[in-house]
Amino acid sequence: MTLLINTESWLSKLFIHLMQFISFIQFLDFFGSFVFALSGAIVASRKGMDILGMLVLAVVTAVGGGTLRSILIGDAPVPFLKDYLYLTVCILAVLIVFYFKRFLLKIGKPMIFCDAIGLGIFVSIGISVALDKGLSPWASLLMGVITGSFGGVIRDVLSNEIPLIFQKEIYATACLIGGGLFLVLRQLNAPEEIIVYISAFTVFGVRLIAVKLGLSLPRSK
Repeated sequence: MTLLINTESWLSKLFIHLMQFISFIQFLDFFGSFVFALSGAIVASRKGMDILGMLVLAVVTAVGGGTLRSILIGDAPVPFLKDYLYLTVCILAVLIVFYFKRFLLKIGKPMIFCDAIGLGIFVSIGISVALDKGLSPWASLLMGVITGSFGGVIRDVLSNEIPLIFQKEIYATACLIGGGLFLVLRQLNAPEEIIVYISAFTVFGVRLIAVKLGLSLPRSK
């Protein structure tokens, strides 16, 4: 019991010190990168790739969307090349999947869950960054969708799968719903952190509900 209390106290202090060095958006960016890297590493593991292949798929999933956003809005160099922590969280995600794959597969569908979390976080971050760069609301919404979905597109293409965003599943639609809510709350002058939380949770919730209920957009027959 004493060891558990000491461990929790140490983790709390570490979190506090960490938040003193990075902003709220940066923290979410790293966390989103981590869960997206997990989804990439899980897909690579299922495809029988070695640990290097897992790392490559984890990295492109984690930073692909943010990199394309930065290129499109002229934000150079891209964040991934400015901070080694992006690569660090990707390596951590790969090691977790490499050593605990069996446990992860036992708890359900971790790839879908991680992908939904990363999707929600990155849509919110993408819109926030674009608005701060002076882009219009509609362009910022587009950057949010790209930030959230493009890493998954690269992951699926490299793993020889049809990208989720091009399938019948509710994916980009979830981004648009959460992103639209972000813009509405921004117009209402809600606190930035509250906006990001609500928007990210909305994308996450819509995505998981759609998967659970088998919801999809109509397709051409």
